[in-house]
This record gives sequence, C-alpha cells and structure tokens, in this order.
Amino acid sequence: MGNIRYETSFASAWFVDLLRASGRLGRMLHNGVDIVLFQLTTGQQVSAHFIDSALPLYEIRGVLADNASRNIATLYVLWADMMLPSDGQLYVPDDWMEGLFTLYNSSIYAYEIYSNEAYIFPVHFRGEGVRRLAQFGSTVSFAGLGARRVKTHLPGLHGEWLVADFGGISGTAHDDLREQAGQSRLSEQYALLGLAPGASALEIRSAYRHLARRFHPDLNAEAEANEAMLKLNAAYESLLRALDEQANA
Repeated sequence: MGNIRYETSFASAWFVDLLRASGRLGRMLHNGVDIVLFQLTTGQQVSAHFIDSALPLYEIRGVLADNASRNIATLYVLWADMMLPSDGQLYVPDDWMEGLFTLYNSSIYAYEIYSNEAYIFPVHFRGEGVRRLAQFGSTVSFAGLGARRVKTHLPGLHGEWLVADFGGISGTAHDDLREQAGQSRLSEQYALLGLAPGASALEIRSAYRHLARRFHPDLNAEAEANEAMLKLNAAYESLLRALDEQANA
C-alpha cells in the first residue's frame, strides 16, 4: 500500500509542477495529494482526482454532482499500470470506466511513473459495443487545460456535468507523428510531440521522453520505429532551440 501511495503522491506533485510551468495555474486552493483543488488563470476552479483503485459509478456521479453544484470542474486521472488496459489491448471496460471515458470523449486520462518522472496522457477507447481497443496517446499539453459541460445518458450516470480536460485530446502517438499537413514547420514539431504551440520546456521534455520510450529501436521492433525516433529527436532539438532563442531575444 505504501508504494501505491508513493506513486499517487509523486504523480500528483508532478501534475502540479507541470501546471505551474504552463502558466495556467492561478492559485492552489487545496492539495490533498489524491485530490488537488486549484484555480486556473481564467478563474475556473478544477478538482483533479488521482485514482489508484476501482471506484463505483455512484461515487463518480456523487463527486460530479457535488462539484458541479459549486461550479467546480472535475478531472479524473487513473494510474495506468494498475487501472487501465495496456496499449493495443482489446478490453471490456467496467461500468465505472465506461462512465469516465464517456465524460472525456471516449478517452480516460492516465498517469504513469518512469525514471523519476510522471507522464499524463489519454488512453483512447476505440470502437463501439462491449469490446474496445485501448490506444495510448501522447502526453497532454497543460496549456489547453479548461472546463466544459457534457451530457451523459448512461444507466447510473445520466445528467449534465462540468468536467475539465486538456482541450482537443490528442490522438495516438502514431497519429501525432503523421500530422503535418497545413502547419508551419514549428507547429509540425509541436504536433510530432503531441503538444500545442506554446508548450513549456518541461512539457516538451516530458512528451519527448514519453514517446521515446515507445519508439526507441531498442524497445520497439516495428519497422517505422527508427524513422519515428529520428523525427522525435529532430522535433525535440528544434523546439528547445526555439525556446532558447526566444528567451535570449
């Protein structure tokens, strides 16, 4: 149990660091480790819940209803290693998991810890019906964090809720690597890392390391892995160089 609490507290602290680095944090209101309440620079309050064990659908509904009544947007982030299927797995989600990905455009936000860093990314649930294909997306950009209202019509989760998400949830890492048409060169580099233009240096490093774990030829035997890694390296170097130039201008 101690290890679980460490993973959760580490991910929560990393989340707050990324939030500060993005410039989106107005002020912290409460930090209970697994529940972090904060105000964005827009004035919108957000309650982020870091989940490391299964929770019943009625509990999700209660949290959503209570937060919405106080104009607080709810964000759920699940421990990927413990709570979610692996990348590329066909999976039959529980009712509470279906409730979550219904709130977030067929995706669930996740965190994982690797080499003293935490990664926040969406896990997409593709397809329809009982079985879904889980696909891991690239790390989120905190610059897009905001709130929206969403209606759900599931048994046990019927109503209108106020949720927080990262705006335009990214596609899979493979999709991000191919997304180039109609964008400027610098915007393409951001897209390769699954980030929106204006992401911080910390977000760029986090996104790069997350994707490098998946596409490095030593870890990925797919034919396209080497080419993908070369593109990631070039994008990473270009973006950090651009940030340095902006800082020294």
